[in-house]
Amino acid sequence: MYSKNGINGKALLGKRAEDLSNLIEEQSQPIFDSLGIIVPIKSCSTLLSLFELQQASVTDLARQLDQSHQLVKQKLPKLLKLEVIQQSPDKEDKRRTLYSLTPEGLVQSKKIKEYLKQSEKLVNSISQDIGVDIFDAIDNAIKAIKERSLLERFQAEKKDS
Repeated sequence: MYSKNGINGKALLGKRAEDLSNLIEEQSQPIFDSLGIIVPIKSCSTLLSLFELQQASVTDLARQLDQSHQLVKQKLPKLLKLEVIQQSPDKEDKRRTLYSLTPEGLVQSKKIKEYLKQSEKLVNSISQDIGVDIFDAIDNAIKAIKERSLLERFQAEKKDS
């Protein structure tokens, strides 16, 4: 259990989840470098969604990724700078901007898809080491929190004490 300065680590679930995410990102970077993947690790799902959708607005991507509009929008400038995506005005709605992959974006998407085949084995290896299917555990935690929010749990706990 994580404890620093007398703080109960279980109370810092968000921090621990972020620590895991950061560790995965840090340890994945050398693999990405060796495979010639230039897309930031936390932007791969955005690129793969564009690969699937072919063309999408920020709203379309947010819906596809089940992420906030703001979070998706933050990732786009870096992907534009790397020239793996391009933007164009929507011909039917001038207020909307549409994004699509560039030829380099297609190459990068294919490299990421190849890596994902290997990544599944890495996740299985971690699951084996800890004796729990880590992906299922994370999915179950997300499902449980969506079904009964932290606020609901907090209020129920407060009522019981």
